[in-house]
Amino acid sequence: MSGIVLACGQFVSQPGDIPRNTAVMSRLVSQAARAGARLIVFPELCLSGYVSPSDAKRLAVSVDGPEVSTLQALARDTGVAICFGFPERSSDGLFNSMAFLDRDGGKPAVYRKIHLWVTERDWAKEGARLVSFPLDGQRAGMWICYDSRFPEVARALAVHGVTVALVGSAWFGPEAEWELAMRARALDNGIFVAGAAAQGAFGKAPFHGKSIIVEPHGSILATAGDGPECITTAECNEEAVSSFRARLPLLQDARPASCGVEDLP
Repeated sequence: MSGIVLACGQFVSQPGDIPRNTAVMSRLVSQAARAGARLIVFPELCLSGYVSPSDAKRLAVSVDGPEVSTLQALARDTGVAICFGFPERSSDGLFNSMAFLDRDGGKPAVYRKIHLWVTERDWAKEGARLVSFPLDGQRAGMWICYDSRFPEVARALAVHGVTVALVGSAWFGPEAEWELAMRARALDNGIFVAGAAAQGAFGKAPFHGKSIIVEPHGSILATAGDGPECITTAECNEEAVSSFRARLPLLQDARPASCGVEDLP
């Protein structure tokens, strides 16, 4: 089975300027298309920028609103699926979400961040479930930034059949920990992980890390350059997942029910 070329797009989102951020995303999607990519992943909250609670409430958009429709049209026009972070407004409340837009303009797949960082708890509700969806013969899923520090998120997706994880971040921790988290989640589960990292800062707190694509053995396939606006690409294929799992059947051999802890005197 042939692979799929994935891209990560990173840039400095302008807080509160959705039209400007959409224009930058459009530029990077076009670059990804020229590079042969079939999907591009963007950072956490890139549509609005990483903003204060009051601004997040003001800038939150609906999945069926014009802001998302514009990106759906871009996906259809370029032939590149788009995964991006945004503040979501719904009948259930406000969420820190990621949407996957396929190349056919179908209904978006939406993931709502489960593990909220402290700066997000004043405006966003916790998500309640993970999601997976088809991606060119493979199965993909999403998580957002702080979720990366909880191994059970990636494991749950892998057990459900996901072989490609799409991650958006605005990482406040050390850059080395961002890279380690992406590599560990890939190695833990024998999956590909494509992580798009926000650039710039939230107030005086800088974001750390570069966009990165990791293969099932935890090795880095591609890392973004030093520029604040760029893409990075790599090919992901199911054969690499199958080969890894034939050698290390982690999901098959895992025994979570036997991992209780006995308190000894």
